[in-house]
Amino acid sequence: MKPGLEQAVSEALQAIGTLGDGEHTPAGIGKTTGSRAHLLAMLQTEQRDFSIEELAAKSGLHANTVRAHLDVLVAAGHVERIQGKPHGRGRPPLAFKATADARAPYDELSRVLSESLGVANAPSLARRTAERWAQSLEPQPVASSADEAVDHAVESLHAVGFTAEASPLKDSITIGACPFAELVDEHPIICAIHTELLSTVLSASGQEVEVEAMDVWVRPTLCRARLTRPDQTPARTIDPKAYGEYLSPHTPRLVAASAPVASEPAASPTE
Repeated sequence: MKPGLEQAVSEALQAIGTLGDGEHTPAGIGKTTGSRAHLLAMLQTEQRDFSIEELAAKSGLHANTVRAHLDVLVAAGHVERIQGKPHGRGRPPLAFKATADARAPYDELSRVLSESLGVANAPSLARRTAERWAQSLEPQPVASSADEAVDHAVESLHAVGFTAEASPLKDSITIGACPFAELVDEHPIICAIHTELLSTVLSASGQEVEVEAMDVWVRPTLCRARLTRPDQTPARTIDPKAYGEYLSPHTPRLVAASAPVASEPAASPTE
């Protein structure tokens, strides 16, 4: 793979990742977009200038939250900051509008993936791109436990635009609000890159937690990363289809419930 291509793929992924804000959403609730993507959609739909106050009123978000999201969108090139119309004395307030080509980040990612796959095999592209992407994340401290390693991985998924929540046993992570959802059918390698990114983050934790598999679209908008960890070994596993193998001769057998049998009337003394 050419040295610059993996970096180009990573940067294109990061540009789209900024559209997701990683807000926490309970697992099972199909959140399709974050508030950052919602703000951008508003700007793109109306194609006019908005002040922070207007966006806050229209979105229901606090003005400080809107300002923080806009800073990210401006830095990623999705939104431009302009001078607003003057209102009385003083400096005119800032205004914001969507950039001319809203499709640019998606088209760029599609282009660089197609180009990269022409010169590299998919596993190599996924692994090396994930390594580059991981380097852009804020370093996580070495985890003191497997649970902490999973928590750090969830934080990293939030940082790249997903919602994520670990299961109670922390042996799986439910991932939603995928900013790349509209591209994964055409470029399924995107899901492989996400899987490699999660594996890279877990590997850096210092704990023996690994991604066993990534279940894509378990439900619409939701994926599930299944994890393996050596500190969770069941005492035994029951297979509902083979109960008999686990029952000793002295263990009562499970009997299907049936209708009670009516007792026969007692015999008459004269009979």
